[in-house]
Amino acid sequence: MQPISEVAEREGLSEEACYVKYFEKIFRDTNAQSSIRTRVMEAVKGQGDFFSIEYIPRSGKNKNREVTLYYKGSNCDLIAWLSDVAIKKGSKLIKLEKAGTYWEGFPLNNLTKEGGVQFPQGKKPEALVQKVIELATEPDEWVLDSFGGSGTTGSVAHKMGRRWIMVELGEHMHTHIIPRLKKVIDGTDQGGISKAVGWKGGGGFRYYRLAPSLLEKDKWANWVINKEYNAAMLAEALCKLEGFTYAPSDSIYWQHGHSTERDFVYVTTAHLTHDQLQQLSDEVGSDRTLLVLCTAFRARPDQFPNLTVKKIPKAVLSRCEYGHDDYSLQVENLSQAPPEPGQQALFAEE
Repeated sequence: MQPISEVAEREGLSEEACYVKYFEKIFRDTNAQSSIRTRVMEAVKGQGDFFSIEYIPRSGKNKNREVTLYYKGSNCDLIAWLSDVAIKKGSKLIKLEKAGTYWEGFPLNNLTKEGGVQFPQGKKPEALVQKVIELATEPDEWVLDSFGGSGTTGSVAHKMGRRWIMVELGEHMHTHIIPRLKKVIDGTDQGGISKAVGWKGGGGFRYYRLAPSLLEKDKWANWVINKEYNAAMLAEALCKLEGFTYAPSDSIYWQHGHSTERDFVYVTTAHLTHDQLQQLSDEVGSDRTLLVLCTAFRARPDQFPNLTVKKIPKAVLSRCEYGHDDYSLQVENLSQAPPEPGQQALFAEE
């Protein structure tokens, strides 16, 4: 047993070349403390300078597997072989990295400064979220976080050039998420991964509130219009569902919106009779068309060529599939009208 430097000098090799040549024979010793080392010292006292033992650990990473350990000298220093911590590829040695988990190496304490918002017991490190997004997405792809919390996912995705959607039911959208995202956009958020990715600010986001359910069941299990909706809310919601622009007229009661200059929509909770529909048809005239959405009607709708008549619950059910759990979130046509307080929030990156 000789130091590697002496072997290299004797053979006229560089130390690097010597490591490669004697890869399987090179080791170092360490004074590793363990209960089994004490027993080895007692068992081999005075019997030599180099020992090996075989045993099966009862715990640890090698539990229930036979292990061979080597010891050197009267103090029984544990030998660590180079071949256990590196591999040889041609004329190069490559150090093996210790296997770990994705939770290792990320800051789990002192996260209060990230994003400039307080979120005790709930905030995730931006570096950890960055790793997850890197593993699962490419730039410009979508990232969805159904529980927005403090806004970490959206903030990190934005800095990484991903598009994102966050959903939050609580007040965190006002107290945490919106203030945090504004700092990301204007570049004042230089915590978290900002410096690592060279973030200087930019982009934008849109903020929406999800309205309450438009329909509900009455005591007979029939679908009826939700009582939370007033006339204006109902007209606006149905315009959106039917693809009309909500633009109520100040002078013509049956013009709640339009799809073209000659095609209009009228929303009412009344039960329309044949005479009322006839009056509507006469007012609309032959050069315009009108979609009538009502709670019920008593007439053959095909009698009026310029009218299309639909019952509201049926029209909404056909669009929204109430009672199903397989919705697809269609965000490209969401309304940008100012939201009312107290409703749910949805965020989307522009």
